[in-house]
Amino acid sequence: MGDRAVDEAGATAPAATTRLLAADVGGTYARVGLVDPEGDGFAVGFHRRYECAAFPSLAAVLRRFRGEAAEAGETAFPDACMVAIAGVLQGDHLLNGNLAWPVSLSATRRDAGIGHLHLVNDFEALAWALPRIPQAQFQPLGAAGGLPLPTLLLGPGTGLGAALLVEQDGRLVVQPSEAGQAALAAGTPLELDVVRMLQARFGHVASERVFSGPGLVNLYQSLCALREVPPRWQAPAGLVEAADRGDDPLATECITLFCGWLGSFAGDLALTFRAGSVCLAGGLTGHLRRHLRQGDFMRRFLDKGVLSDSLRQLPVHALEHGDLGLVGAAAWHAAQPRD
Repeated sequence: MGDRAVDEAGATAPAATTRLLAADVGGTYARVGLVDPEGDGFAVGFHRRYECAAFPSLAAVLRRFRGEAAEAGETAFPDACMVAIAGVLQGDHLLNGNLAWPVSLSATRRDAGIGHLHLVNDFEALAWALPRIPQAQFQPLGAAGGLPLPTLLLGPGTGLGAALLVEQDGRLVVQPSEAGQAALAAGTPLELDVVRMLQARFGHVASERVFSGPGLVNLYQSLCALREVPPRWQAPAGLVEAADRGDDPLATECITLFCGWLGSFAGDLALTFRAGSVCLAGGLTGHLRRHLRQGDFMRRFLDKGVLSDSLRQLPVHALEHGDLGLVGAAAWHAAQPRD
């Protein structure tokens, strides 16, 4: 999910120049680290990655990290914690169908023992990190260049995140979105057949029903049904590995279809927001980078009729997610007005 999830309750957070405890929590993994200001940016120090399903709550993850940090000699523990997390905060509760457990803001503050704990949508935080990333980390998929604004950020992972980085009144602003929950649009007869099958299964077919790790499996299973072939793969990793090896034609077809369809979706959003550049992040992007470069992604991205030429000049990049969510959480915190 991708809309804004920022809390307004609680005491004013400490100044942005202090060390922060930052977390980047998705549907599969939680990355937690200590982040310090460094020049115009941030440096990630002691950090860990945890499988969300191995813990009963977000507070349990934060407690585990705090204990491991103390064992490692990190005694200067921050007073503030910024959590970049997939979802939409409604009152005290986070709305997200991809997390391993429900999240209550007040209960997490209490159980983690952190009073200055705040939540921000994970892709909103990641968009805040974009201006602080060295150019060498951006890997071109289409036209080369920097990140002309507005910058559209898309991320297929456990779900599908999206955000827009824009300039407003001389300062950077991030506009979060729920593009992953918008209805999936078919552009070919095969895609239309897939949408029909997913509609019979799910009702509303959100875009992340295909453009995500679980969505990749949905797409593969639909192809197997259409081809009347029993599925061999039950998880995204095995499916991608089979396509990488080139020994399973249906796996290869599935990955090719996924990349082309994602390109069409990215092109639609780029036109919708009149984006100046596009950046792909998310856990699945790294695994599929070779396939994204093979052409179908950009071919469908540019296949927009009379406006194809306007998209041809847009820089399109792939980006390793890594610890950027931690940097983004700190960058979001630094951008907030202080009393």
